[in-house]
Amino acid sequence: MPTLGKHIIVELSGCSEEEINDISKVEDLMNQAAKKANANIIKSVFHKFSPMGVSGVVVISESHLSIHTWPELGYAAIDVYTCGSTTKPFKACYFLAQKFKAKKIKATYIIRGIEKKSKNNNYNFYTHKIKMVEGNVNTLKILPTLVKKIPLNNHKNNNHKSNILLLAGEK
Repeated sequence: MPTLGKHIIVELSGCSEEEINDISKVEDLMNQAAKKANANIIKSVFHKFSPMGVSGVVVISESHLSIHTWPELGYAAIDVYTCGSTTKPFKACYFLAQKFKAKKIKATYIIRGIEKKSKNNNYNFYTHKIKMVEGNVNTLKILPTLVKKIPLNNHKNNNHKSNILLLAGEK
């Protein structure tokens, strides 16, 4: 089975409290991020918590973008999951990191849906390529290039292969 999607799990810290606590701004930026990713927006739903925090999802025809914020901690947890060959999920992530004024970023990139048969054909299992980046916001801008060019170590464990890329840095 071919790859079904690209899933980027992003943790932003050192974000502007005001930016990530404003429901209108968060929803607008998430919708803009979907457009930056070349995705087709179906609907967005957001909720403001009391006294602080915003959660929401932008449903796109290619999958979704979601966010949960903790303004008092300057933290935002973001998922960008896209299917198809025309979307650019890294653009959405970089855009959001900049707009939320994040100082640090941790991103995990998972290529979803690579199916293989077991040796006895009794069940299917998936191997996922996982790439992780930790550093400043500028690190995310070069992630697509790093993913393509840096040789990765393969670790075999219970018939699963994982490709892991780790970087570290601070602004």
